[in-house]
Amino acid sequence: MKTTGVRLTFLGGVNEVGGNNVLLEDFEYDVKIFLDFGINIKKFNDIFEKFEEPSSIKELIKLGLLPKAEDLSVKNLYLNYKTSKDKKFQEPSTNIDGILVSHPHKDHFYGLSFTNRTIPIYTGVFTKKIISAYYKSSRHSICNNYDGLDWRLFRTGDVLDIKGLEIVPVHVDHSIPAAYGFIIKTSKGIVVYSGDFRMHGPLSNMTQDFLLEIKKNLSNTPSKDLSDQDLEKDKTDRIKLLICEGTHINRGTIESEEFVEQNLEQLFVDNPFDFFLVKYDRLNLDRFRTFSFIAKKYGWKFIITEKDAYFYYVMNKDEIYASMKDPNIIDDDHIIILSWGNVKYRWQEKIRQKMYSEHKGYRFITQRDIKDLQKGFFFCITSLQKDIIEKINQNLKGAFISSSIDPYTEEYLDNNRTLNHYFRKHGIPSYKIHASGHAMPHHLINFINSVNPEYLVPIHTEHPLFFRDYFDNSEINVIIPNKNETIDLS
Repeated sequence: MKTTGVRLTFLGGVNEVGGNNVLLEDFEYDVKIFLDFGINIKKFNDIFEKFEEPSSIKELIKLGLLPKAEDLSVKNLYLNYKTSKDKKFQEPSTNIDGILVSHPHKDHFYGLSFTNRTIPIYTGVFTKKIISAYYKSSRHSICNNYDGLDWRLFRTGDVLDIKGLEIVPVHVDHSIPAAYGFIIKTSKGIVVYSGDFRMHGPLSNMTQDFLLEIKKNLSNTPSKDLSDQDLEKDKTDRIKLLICEGTHINRGTIESEEFVEQNLEQLFVDNPFDFFLVKYDRLNLDRFRTFSFIAKKYGWKFIITEKDAYFYYVMNKDEIYASMKDPNIIDDDHIIILSWGNVKYRWQEKIRQKMYSEHKGYRFITQRDIKDLQKGFFFCITSLQKDIIEKINQNLKGAFISSSIDPYTEEYLDNNRTLNHYFRKHGIPSYKIHASGHAMPHHLINFINSVNPEYLVPIHTEHPLFFRDYFDNSEINVIIPNKNETIDLS
């Protein structure tokens, strides 16, 4: 007998922050797709030291960082890493029809490094650009192996068709550009996957676009013919299932990128410091823009590593939004680039060649030049050792600004406590100036109420029971699966 209905298996991101990985199977369309293919970065960093690599894909499966394909009726999910080095090697066929990547944070895409190259990878045009910039500016390894992936790129407004299963990707605001939510028109109703989003960022209107598109697809009315009044009247049909991120469902801070800028401005009122050491996620383009703007406004230099410079240069070169043009690595002379020895990587060669060809080579400094820096600079230390402070002129007085975007959930190990302790010994006070990349409790609740799904599955949260308590006695049924558990829609 043919299996019918829709099945979702939650392989990561449930009862934890990060590592989103959901297998969606629609038996009517004979489709198997993954919603994200991430790894829990916090758990990964707890197991492996910096620069330490796992020995094999099997080790990651054994540690629970990657799903066990045999338990999922999935064939040939993973890359044969050793055999794939043979240029004549052809990947065996798989029954996975695609992986949808919501945005370019490691806890949502890091597992792609290990997947069979015959699996189509559906993601945004700029999402792929950021992932490419990430792996090109790092050494090739078992965890940084994105060559040969079958990219299928989309933009907001496109409709994906996978063997008859229609998927509508729509941009949302997050702490990184190119973040998307998905509206999936399964045979048993619409399933919405929020990805990660916020509503207090500079592009919060994009999250509103996602909400509007959900309602438009629910009504089955062409967008151009749908009025706001029609949306309010249509109460009969409901979204079948909402898979919603809930990082900050239990607590929140009223914040925004504007607050970050205002707080930085406040530091410059009677500022006693000669420099600021700053730490934030390289992928947070909004944060880089804010720090750069303040530095430029007050006539300060902004020092970044050449890896940072290459990454932002790629953003400038391949921009699809006006906001990606600013700051401009080539044109903005207040941005100084710390070079690191002789050229070892292709990306180093590219950024150096580009800067020198534009007659901007004078903006490079070396480690030896750090001691000659004069009053008035920001120094981004995200990818540097804390002892960089010992290279700075000891007569200068500085402060440390932690501006990480939820580092415990996403990109790197949160060592702020260690840094604070270290800098305190050097007479350097610490500040925290921050705006989260995730929605606040009231925004999450309003978002869920607006979608009004029949079923709600909280994901990307350590507090799923909060959702059940809050929506108790409402029309929304909260389901809290454990890792590797399934939900059937019939």
